[in-house]
Amino acid sequence: MAVYPAPLLALVLLLGLPAAGPAEQRAAPGKIVDYRDVQPILVGRCAKCHAPQGMMGPAPEGYSLASYAETLAQGERARVVPGLAEASELVRRIRGQARPRMPFDGPPFLDETEIALIVAWIDQGARDAQGNPAPAPREAKLRLHGRLGANGQLDGLALRITAASRVEGAPQPGDYVQVRGRLLEDGSLLVERIRRR
Repeated sequence: MAVYPAPLLALVLLLGLPAAGPAEQRAAPGKIVDYRDVQPILVGRCAKCHAPQGMMGPAPEGYSLASYAETLAQGERARVVPGLAEASELVRRIRGQARPRMPFDGPPFLDETEIALIVAWIDQGARDAQGNPAPAPREAKLRLHGRLGANGQLDGLALRITAASRVEGAPQPGDYVQVRGRLLEDGSLLVERIRRR
């Protein structure tokens, strides 16, 4: 698969065409996944809205998925955490762990093969089209939604709640919550604020 040049990408987005067929979206087991593998999914399904001039006007929350650099851009928070799909808002949205589930025009949502490919790409370091892994974010700010687990986790992601964490609405295990915080080097999330939604 080739990375789409900007004029072709703009045409794909404008016409709402799928960027790749299902066969092109599968990665062989053990294959190194890079941006060329996930670009057709992100462009074909996500960048319809998440583009500078998408179907909803400007990209929602200013987050564009129309290019590699924009997909990894952190701005006020990281939405893709290279090496840690569980902490990536993008993954949580396409799985339906966070609401609203994406793509916003679903159903149909992404199928399990497409989701697995994006998860593998992120877990393998969110490699660019040349196969180079993205730098690991340090102290990345995150804003995640999901279900609070009985063991202090957010859908399997370890949370570190301290005396300095703001806890609002007395969230209990099983509650749908929003968590804001910073990613620590051990892959856990240091909670700055957690609230029931």
